[in-house]
Amino acid sequence: MDKIVILVLGGSIGTLARYFLSEWGQARWGIAFPYGTLTVNLLGCLMMGCLLGWMEFRYGALVEAPYQLRLLLMTGFLGALTTFSSYELEALLFLREGAWEKALLYLGISIIAGLLLIVIGLKAVRVLANFL
Repeated sequence: MDKIVILVLGGSIGTLARYFLSEWGQARWGIAFPYGTLTVNLLGCLMMGCLLGWMEFRYGALVEAPYQLRLLLMTGFLGALTTFSSYELEALLFLREGAWEKALLYLGISIIAGLLLIVIGLKAVRVLANFL
């Protein structure tokens, strides 16, 4: 039962963060492109890299970090924040409209920039950890 409570707590916060960040992105950059979801997914990738780097620094390895902490932050919070089902749906909607260029651009930016941001987050935490 403790696992469920941890997931609900992390997931609830992640869901709210996703909603507000997505709304902010759409309001900031418009509705012609799914900027809100893109913003959330890229930020989530950066946060995942930072968490990975911190947990590896603090505990030596991800699997050595407390299970409840990983459940709360990675599975609960980030799992709710960065659901890629919205990403896939929006790409499909572009494809249905015949907007192949937008679909490919959206898919490409999300995958490539997301991976880059995970690496950047991981390296940033390692540099900071070595500095401290």
